[in-house]
Amino acid sequence: MSHPNPNLSARSAAALAAALSLAAPGLAQAQQREAVSPPAPVPLFSVSAGATRYSTPDGAVRFVFDRSGGRVALVRFEGDPEVHVLRPVMAAGGGEIYRTEDGSLMLRLTPQGGLTVYTRNLRTGAPASEIAQVAPLTPEALAFAEMQERFRQLQAELRSRRSVGRVVTFTVPARMSSATAGVVVDAAERVAEGLTAAPLTNVRQVIIRVGASPAAILNGDTLLVQVAPEMGYAGRPSSVAVRNVVTGAVQGPQQ
Repeated sequence: MSHPNPNLSARSAAALAAALSLAAPGLAQAQQREAVSPPAPVPLFSVSAGATRYSTPDGAVRFVFDRSGGRVALVRFEGDPEVHVLRPVMAAGGGEIYRTEDGSLMLRLTPQGGLTVYTRNLRTGAPASEIAQVAPLTPEALAFAEMQERFRQLQAELRSRRSVGRVVTFTVPARMSSATAGVVVDAAERVAEGLTAAPLTNVRQVIIRVGASPAAILNGDTLLVQVAPEMGYAGRPSSVAVRNVVTGAVQGPQQ
């Protein structure tokens, strides 16, 4: 029967103790670094992959808020045919605020995900709660015959709504896809709203063309409107932009 070598056991124990004494400081330093290192940053709020329907507590204001478009957001209020294009900026204290292209504040999103809506009747804002997830806001595709009928209706409505009663003609590209036709018709409807808000202008003709970015330019009695169909609703001028162009108004950001 063999017996353990006491000298070997002693040497092994000493070696193990030395190894532990060398490893312990490194382990302690690593634990200390882990304890004092700041946590990884997390987003202030989650961005919905689609669109959400919201309502104020009394149900007086209901709207769809769509943040699926990346750099811009879209809002459509119940009872308002226009889809508003909003651009976000960081808010003081965190979160984001969403303004229209003329600088009007429309929505405020807190870091916790709470939403406040601002309208003409809600100057100080009102909280809005989620109701349901809905499909993203996209212009409807229109067949050529549908587009022609919409333009006939639009011209008749525009003539009846404007106090001066002038006939305004629309000229559009001869050929376009159904998706492009949807954006063109929406642009024409925004033009009609803008002209209705400025009834004393002398616009007699509206020419809508396809380009790389949305634009509206007044040239005498002709309003030139450019649309970018691939940008969806963000690819056409708003009714406010049209009104400002035809009246020569220049608006700064509103507080």
